Amino acid sequence: MKYFSVSAIALLMLACGASQAQAQNAQYGLYNSPTVAEACRRGCEANRMWPNQYIPAARRSVYSSYDAMINNGWRRQNLLGAYHFNPETQELTDAGKLKVNWILSQAPQHRRGIFVERGRDLSRTATRVASVHEWAASISPSVGSVEVNDTHLVAEGHQAAAVDRIFVGFHTNQRPPVLPVDQGSSSSSSAQ
Repeated sequence: MKYFSVSAIALLMLACGASQAQAQNAQYGLYNSPTVAEACRRGCEANRMWPNQYIPAARRSVYSSYDAMINNGWRRQNLLGAYHFNPETQELTDAGKLKVNWILSQAPQHRRGIFVERGRDLSRTATRVASVHEWAASISPSVGSVEVNDTHLVAEGHQAAAVDRIFVGFHTNQRPPVLPVDQGSSSSSSAQ
């Protein structure tokens, strides 16, 4: 009995390795089967399904990033900036009233929350929010309560009067669409 056959040693090593792997898997809760054959069968099933168990989690992470981008985009779209308010009274300007009217009538129903850029101090911000509530209530009684939140975002834009001056100036200073005067070519003048 001094010598074992190579196949017997290989079988013994396989059985020891399988029982050790089974003990480790049971420790981590991966397999609770008592037999090596059952552990191998479950391992083969896991290998066959391999990427499928990770696909739903990957899709959820992609969807959640898109949801965050969509929410931030609507927050930016429904943002009333400093140029939507009168600098002295913090009441809505005509541009601000039009923007609130658009948000409450044209935006999708679940995206009708209004965001107000914070003022220099809390009293300015509170006046801005109150101004939006008053205007929304005066639009229509059926609107009901409007969700108005202040935000740290800064509205990137310009006053409507400044934009209007740029476009009017562009149109008034445009050259008339006239074809250039034909100077005549040197070859045609020598041929005459």
